[in-house]
Amino acid sequence: MSSILSIGISALISNRQGMDVTGHNIANVNTEGYSRQRVDFTTREPSMVGSNYIGNGVDPGQVRRVYDNYLATQMRDSQSVTSEFDAYYAGARRLDDLLADPDVGLQPALEDFFNAMQGLADDPASVPARQVALTEAQTLVDRFQYLDGEFNRYRDRLNDQVDFTASEINRIAEDLAQINERVAVAYGITNKAIPNDLLDQRDQLINDLSKLVDIQVLEQSDGALNVFIGKGQALVMANQAANLTTVPSNLDPSRLEIAFNFSFGTQIITEQLSGGQIGGLLRYRDEILDPAQNQVGLVAVGLATNLNEQHRLGLDLDGIAGTDLFSTGAVQVLEPAANGSSVTVAYDAIGNLTGSDYQLRYDGTDFILTRLSDNTTSVLPPGLSVVDGLAIDIDPTGALAGDIFEIQPTRNAAELLSLQLHDVRKLAAASPLHSQPAVDANGNPANTGNARISLPSNTHSVGLPLAAPIELVYADDAGGPGVPGFTILNGPAPPNDFLAYDPATESAGKTFPDSTNPTQFDAFGGMSFSISGIPQELVAGSGDRFVIGNNSSGTSDNRNALRLANIQGMDLMHNGTASLQETYSQMVSDIGSKTHHAEVNLAAQEGLLAHSKAALDEVSGVNLDEEAAKLIQFQQAYQASAQMITVAKTLFDTLLSAVAR
Repeated sequence: MSSILSIGISALISNRQGMDVTGHNIANVNTEGYSRQRVDFTTREPSMVGSNYIGNGVDPGQVRRVYDNYLATQMRDSQSVTSEFDAYYAGARRLDDLLADPDVGLQPALEDFFNAMQGLADDPASVPARQVALTEAQTLVDRFQYLDGEFNRYRDRLNDQVDFTASEINRIAEDLAQINERVAVAYGITNKAIPNDLLDQRDQLINDLSKLVDIQVLEQSDGALNVFIGKGQALVMANQAANLTTVPSNLDPSRLEIAFNFSFGTQIITEQLSGGQIGGLLRYRDEILDPAQNQVGLVAVGLATNLNEQHRLGLDLDGIAGTDLFSTGAVQVLEPAANGSSVTVAYDAIGNLTGSDYQLRYDGTDFILTRLSDNTTSVLPPGLSVVDGLAIDIDPTGALAGDIFEIQPTRNAAELLSLQLHDVRKLAAASPLHSQPAVDANGNPANTGNARISLPSNTHSVGLPLAAPIELVYADDAGGPGVPGFTILNGPAPPNDFLAYDPATESAGKTFPDSTNPTQFDAFGGMSFSISGIPQELVAGSGDRFVIGNNSSGTSDNRNALRLANIQGMDLMHNGTASLQETYSQMVSDIGSKTHHAEVNLAAQEGLLAHSKAALDEVSGVNLDEEAAKLIQFQQAYQASAQMITVAKTLFDTLLSAVAR
């Protein structure tokens, strides 16, 4: 009877615990991170009764989490990658929408500006046409500055996100350290009891941390977890949590770096972090935001430099040489105060600029230049070197190992772009040189042949205006017996005072200077022109003449305006492979491609994450139907156990009654 009673009591207690655990599962069906629990029942050691072993009931064993560490780790890794793609895609999409928007993007403003320059070329004397050109120039400047302002606003927002994410990592790390301590205490009380709910809380914190940064987790013998980030930096060690902070870069204050605070100092770990939201933000900054701002700045520098160079070659309405249309900033060189050496950088050839930033570091022996867009390195000697269109002048005086410079050729160019010309009369639409056939004293044509000379163009302004008109006089033997051509008066000194021109073979047209003497007119603005047709020799040794002189009446001259407008379609950027608009379009296309690629990757990774979560939920999640069935099972077993105790009591009462009689 005592055996039946004992068995009944053990069953009653065990099944009651089973109902408690099942009820706990049902209560936490909607608790994030909760893992369902179960009781491990164990049979009591039986007793020998006669020749048989008779059981003594059941004991409730440990209450365990139904948990698969492999699936949980797989889910965390997938969560980290998904969060990285999500942060990267969100930033890329915002920037892509900005740059591709026809209302705020740069492409329409460039089109309108060059259309206005073409309108100036169509009617160079028109004041309204000139005003439209200046208005569109200012609009274009405003658009560059607006885009750069948006880049800076995006950068400020990114810095806020990085700072907030670092704070969240610190908060979670501190909570993990506290739970580690509680887990260690719980394990220390008994080797059998498992603090399941505490472990679930800790695992949920680990999951939340994996959304922010890629982590590695190791378990200690006392149940505490050690958490590492980056390339082995210990974020949590037992009950101790490290601290992350954000600090402005010692090179670029607008760029936040992530620092790891140790008891013995601070270490910058930005380049070592990956995964999670912070990894996506850093990748977005390095792969999307910085290059986009640099490329827009590159277009600004290319536009200003090429238009300025051409505008200075023309004449305004008052016959005065043109000045700069635009101004833009110089190359930005950033450095810490501790540097011993010094570096100055200037533009050398705008068409060779890459739009990349550069890092120059002195390693104690050499100055090593790294192009940050592709990490290409080169060793630069002290003094002047030309690399990618930049003139880099290194003064090694006082150089210290570790000296570092960051060179940003175009980062601030769009912000600093400004319109320098505001007087419509100052637009230099005319060319400074003019040519015409000779005329007599009455202004009538003096030439007898049908030869023609084109209006000259010039490549620079040195030697202009001309001190005296240059005359080209044709003779059949100008270059010697049987060598026809033009003798040059007031032009290049001998032996450059002759232009070979054979009417018999070259009447279709010949351009000067030619390949035999390509620098013949360099001292005269680098002028060039062409002659066609058949000139005549009027008297022995002298014939038809052409005069090249200063353009004294350029009101209706549109030659320089045409060249300004033609800059739109000229391949002036990226080593002569792209126009200004193509440079911008390529950048927009690249960002669009990266944005789409990120969107595809995010969708795929979200699918993998959903699969990982489903696999983990299948093991650890609470199924209400299953728990309800278990609850009924434990309830019925509990009732049967109570009935067993009732039977034991009845038998005991019967026995007492029999003894009493």
